[in-house]
Amino acid sequence: MKNTKKILKFTILTALLLFFMYLSFKDVDFKRLIEELSKTNYMYAVFGMLIGTFLGSYIRAWRWKYLLDPLKPNITVYSLFPSVMIGYMMNALIPRGGEVARPVLTAQKEGISKASTFGTIVVERIIDMLAMFIVFGFCLFFFREKISIAFQPYDIEMISLWSSLAILAFVLIVVLMIFNLEKTENVIEAITKRILPIKFQSKIQKIFISLINGFLFVKHPKSYFIIFFTSALIWISYAVSTYLSFFAFGMDLGFLDANLILVIMSFAMTLPLPGNSAGSYYLFVKTALVGIYSINPETAIGYAIVCHLLGFLGIMLSGFYFSIKENYKFSTGLGEDSK
Repeated sequence: MKNTKKILKFTILTALLLFFMYLSFKDVDFKRLIEELSKTNYMYAVFGMLIGTFLGSYIRAWRWKYLLDPLKPNITVYSLFPSVMIGYMMNALIPRGGEVARPVLTAQKEGISKASTFGTIVVERIIDMLAMFIVFGFCLFFFREKISIAFQPYDIEMISLWSSLAILAFVLIVVLMIFNLEKTENVIEAITKRILPIKFQSKIQKIFISLINGFLFVKHPKSYFIIFFTSALIWISYAVSTYLSFFAFGMDLGFLDANLILVIMSFAMTLPLPGNSAGSYYLFVKTALVGIYSINPETAIGYAIVCHLLGFLGIMLSGFYFSIKENYKFSTGLGEDSK
């Protein structure tokens, strides 16, 4: 039964990948695309990749240190950076695989709860999503009509609005749980007793509370500024990476435009597709560049291909290196908690 589900999931995701690939390339002149790629200045694209992939990941590890502080103080960025890169590699190989690999590896290294460490990854994703929606909302002031026309079938504006509200509601609920932890434990205990067999009750209760502990940084206001600051730096590093790659293709676009394209890239990467979400990435980036900035399809898809493949190559090589260095076992899962 499990194998059937895995095969079905793989088939659906692969079909979606191929469908997005078809939409991305259906109106592209491949001869012109090859010409575009042959005259590309790859120095800018490589430099941009190094900033986004490595500097951005280092800052991400720096922020993660402060999210982990309530679980174990003074974990070093040097210790966390390999886990970040392995996580990216696993995400590229298996959709969302890195969301498990990263906390498991760090929890094992540092002797902390796997579930609580996974909870900090959930916090990261929430912060990243909120940052994306905030920047998108800012870009709407300048590009609202063009975005609506370019992405008319998808209604990205409404998706962003409802997603932001859902995330904020989730954050509010979790914060209330953390500041009323005793009541939360009682509620969870009552729910698990009602719906689960006895042998599973205590384990599920423990995992749930451990996950909530991943949000404990909210009880430490001193860490708010550094988390906000590093989150801004992460976004800026990715935006600079996106901006520098414009020069590789001779596109006369500014830093604000890079922020919008980065938002579109981020939207595309939220779809858990094989190949590091290549199909949706190509389609969304090409649609934005053609529909909003009137870039020709061959230059647009060339830009998407180069940015995506260089990023993919960077995270695969670094992730593979650190997986050997850290002796990471690819079969490792959340399994039994460390504590």
